Amino acid sequence: MDYNVFVRRETKDFLRYVDALELQKRISQFRKRDFKKLSYNDISEAIRNVIVFDTPKGPMSILRPNTARYPAGTKFYRVRTIPADDREIPLRSISKIGDCWEPPAESVGIGRLNKKNEPLLYTSPIDLSIAIEELGIPDDEFFSLIVYEAKENVNVTLIGEPPNTEDFNDNETLKLKMIQDFLRDEFTRDVGVGTEYLYKISECIAKDYFDLPPDFHDAWCYPSIAKKDSFNVAFRPQTRTKLRLVGVQIAKARKLQDGSFLITAYMIAKEMNYSEDLSYFKIGSAEQRELFPEIKQGSSSFVDIK
Repeated sequence: MDYNVFVRRETKDFLRYVDALELQKRISQFRKRDFKKLSYNDISEAIRNVIVFDTPKGPMSILRPNTARYPAGTKFYRVRTIPADDREIPLRSISKIGDCWEPPAESVGIGRLNKKNEPLLYTSPIDLSIAIEELGIPDDEFFSLIVYEAKENVNVTLIGEPPNTEDFNDNETLKLKMIQDFLRDEFTRDVGVGTEYLYKISECIAKDYFDLPPDFHDAWCYPSIAKKDSFNVAFRPQTRTKLRLVGVQIAKARKLQDGSFLITAYMIAKEMNYSEDLSYFKIGSAEQRELFPEIKQGSSSFVDIK
């Protein structure tokens, strides 16, 4: 039997035992929980209590995660802030090749898809403005824009995408969307200073329900919180090997009225053979023209960079 046919049949069979009113009641009860006091195991169990229903085969929940593929050559972006007292080249904050990748475990705090001390590489694909929005870079403040390129196809599991409801009737579609919408809404909760414990919810959702085997999954693709209708991609250290480091731009940005950004590059940095140090080059240099031909010479200055 075709795998997709099998999954569709299993999903339809499971949905027969899902009561929409009971599901809505469970969702409401879940959202009243005091998550600050709950452990990862407690939250994982609370999510299961929402979406698992008794069936003749035992307690079950069947989801149909969507997948997608970014082709080789796709650009991915990461942004890092540059402290106000970091102005001499090479910059302290971005001087080593290791500074361009995921942070060391000991410096990692809890995040949307990671536990404390669990390093992931958070990136934004295709549109570099997403990375700027995500970090909330103020206008005219220096930042490092790290650019990667996919060496081969990158397979991602989509979190927050509407389920494929082809061949499902209205009642089945309603219940399937209720489950998926619950997971999406909980994953994309706004998290601020003092409420970082809410990241436990999104981390449990990602790891428990959208973490496919390595043969099918290189990274998670999930909705941008800062820029609606856009996406971010998070890699584990062992799967970001599908990326190569293109280089780094030291830049400033200014948000325009139409929501786009005017970005000015001041210097670039790249890795050199047999060295862990990044080497810096001016705008207009041969290295800049090779790595970032989109940067126009004469559109930037070196004010505040020594």
